[in-house]
Amino acid sequence: MLHPIPSLLTTLAAAGFALIFGIGLGDARLWWIAAIMLLVQFSISALNDWADADLDRQAGRRRPIPLGLVPPSTALIVAVVCAVGAFLLSTLANFGTVALLLVGIGLACGWAYDLRFKGTPLSFLPFAIAFPLMPFWIGLLAGHPASSLGVLFLGGSPLATAIHLADAIPDRERDRAAGLRTLAVALGTPRAELASAGLLLLGSLVSTVLVIRRSPSSIAALGLTAVVASGVVAGLSFRPNRVSPLLGKWIVIAAAALAAVPLVAEASGR
Repeated sequence: MLHPIPSLLTTLAAAGFALIFGIGLGDARLWWIAAIMLLVQFSISALNDWADADLDRQAGRRRPIPLGLVPPSTALIVAVVCAVGAFLLSTLANFGTVALLLVGIGLACGWAYDLRFKGTPLSFLPFAIAFPLMPFWIGLLAGHPASSLGVLFLGGSPLATAIHLADAIPDRERDRAAGLRTLAVALGTPRAELASAGLLLLGSLVSTVLVIRRSPSSIAALGLTAVVASGVVAGLSFRPNRVSPLLGKWIVIAAAALAAVPLVAEASGR
């Protein structure tokens, strides 16, 4: 119900971004950030299972609510408690009103996806907003001006949309059978694969162009590696029947994570 793997991976990404922004392991802000992010992810995950209980039952997905392991009311309570916990931790950490507002926007994006956007062609929109918002929030907590963090949306939104598409493609047929019209369903095969690869390549190119002129050679090399990886993904996307959707999903996630590092490094001024 808490979707532990994606929740933990997102929390680890937040901690990694904090380190890039100069918030070290001995800094209490790092652990506040990780705890808040984990609660936000748990809230979104629990609400997702509550909202999708009937669809999961129809599709035969082995989720806690359809299996009768957890009543729907429990999932809803967990979602609300985790959301309140995230706000409470942000307040206790003295992160300020703006940081609290950004936590609320990120949580609202996740809840909007669960309750409204998931079954529509606009399913990508909460991801395109919320994922770049995470390092933006962390950058502000690290003391960086908002004006220097706008590049995170420029490259991060295409990367987030690419991840969303890659994640939805393995479930495309089941979603179509359940009557959902996600972006992956609306685009179909192979356009969804091509769109995911193209957005990944676009985000990687933006990341590399931004850093290559002034960043250390190691960061620029990382950006170029991400572009090459994205090119490989784009090439594979022309043969969707020869690449497992699940394998393609993790290739896109890995390449996008690689491209995000120089992007965050550029925003941090390193």
